[in-house]
Amino acid sequence: HNKSYVYDIPANVKIINIAGYSNLGTIAMNGQPLGMIYGDYAVRDPKTGQLMVNSAGDYIGSTDSKIIGDPNPDYKLNTISTLTYKSVSLRIQVDYTHGGQMYSGTVRTLLGRGLTKDTDFDRSLPIILPGVKADGTPNDIQTSANNAYFDNFTNGPSDRSIYDATLIRLREISLSFAFPDKVMKKTPFGSASISFSGQNLWYYAPNFPKYMNFDPESTSFGVGNSTAGFEFLTAPSSRRYGVSIKATF
Repeated sequence: HNKSYVYDIPANVKIINIAGYSNLGTIAMNGQPLGMIYGDYAVRDPKTGQLMVNSAGDYIGSTDSKIIGDPNPDYKLNTISTLTYKSVSLRIQVDYTHGGQMYSGTVRTLLGRGLTKDTDFDRSLPIILPGVKADGTPNDIQTSANNAYFDNFTNGPSDRSIYDATLIRLREISLSFAFPDKVMKKTPFGSASISFSGQNLWYYAPNFPKYMNFDPESTSFGVGNSTAGFEFLTAPSSRRYGVSIKATF
């Protein structure tokens, strides 16, 4: 568990942009953890707290920006276990990240354009988004599912694309075999072993759309302080496999 706190920024400086863009990125702000997600958001009715829609039935986007997410996880856990029996050794590493939020351009785009099984339905069907109109009455403006998804995800307020980044991952697994001494005595080697390994073989992010298979560890800002929490159409993560042979004389 790690918690940061920003203080002592000059009073006349509201925020300091760390990564991303001036209207969508990570920031430092007095009184907040480092690297909060800053961007535009869907406007809410001050009386009811419900999202407000415009004359087309789409959510109204703000003209300013504010904190819309916290990429810092509540805590992280990992376990590394090695099980050995005679000459065989099995090593497994499992990681768990609880909480933290992120903005995903990939999920935003695929949902908005209907390119994922999560939106595998007739997008010409009529839909009414939950919310209220400018006068505070319940929204009754009908639009098509296609327009609703495209206008409110692909082209909608940034906070509509913030997700909980809880994640469990099988980080690595390897199986090794060490040749027994009685075998090695017949060779010029002192010892020898062979290992088969795989990295990033499986992960599960329960709070992203089911069929996106999105990896919350994807990032568009590289590695460093406060670069987590943003993904802008980044290439998917990959599995890696390897074989290694070790011998001593």
